[in-house]
Amino acid sequence: MRLRKLLLGLLLACTLVLTGCGLPSGNERPDDSKLRDGIKLLLTQFESKYPKLVNWNTAKVKAQISQRLPQGVATEAGWTLRWQANNPGELSSVVIPWIILAQYPTKFAKDVASYSGGEPVAAGIAAQITKLQQDSFGSTFFAAVVDQRISKIDGSWLIFTTVPYLPVTDPAYGYAQSIKGKWEIIDFGTATVGCNKVPTRVQSEFGFTCPPK
Repeated sequence: MRLRKLLLGLLLACTLVLTGCGLPSGNERPDDSKLRDGIKLLLTQFESKYPKLVNWNTAKVKAQISQRLPQGVATEAGWTLRWQANNPGELSSVVIPWIILAQYPTKFAKDVASYSGGEPVAAGIAAQITKLQQDSFGSTFFAAVVDQRISKIDGSWLIFTTVPYLPVTDPAYGYAQSIKGKWEIIDFGTATVGCNKVPTRVQSEFGFTCPPK
């Protein structure tokens, strides 16, 4: 009887581990070692491709990430960490891409405020825009392409946002247009993007206006 109770107890414990809280899911926080490896990869890639844009001290960042990392939050771009206090030469934030973490959540926060209009872009088109923009950066690991929205007024236009993985620049946005069935990036930047290039009604749909001519 005692052995039977012990076996039943072990079976119950295994069931709870497997179904309740044991197996990791795409929505769970990656452990520090996995996040740390992702940050190291981002730093290595960035420093080799954009040495003039590096705005951190490698030794200080190495010491910084060797400590316990912030809790962070899942966003569309990746697992986003922000340090409440950081010393000169350290990172203020970092986004570890999902592709590096090999983890894909079903629930995540927005990286930036959503646009007021349009509708979500089909996966195939989103992949095309992502590749076009990342090719323009010259690297897959410079910034994530997120919040892609296609116009309801004119389906040949869409808008997208880029979120840098490392704190080297601000988020930016751009417009792409389908020309003879092929998508092209028409304009990209942080302000007055698309002015004199994108139809005014499409700009308005997404909540943007341009300065008077």
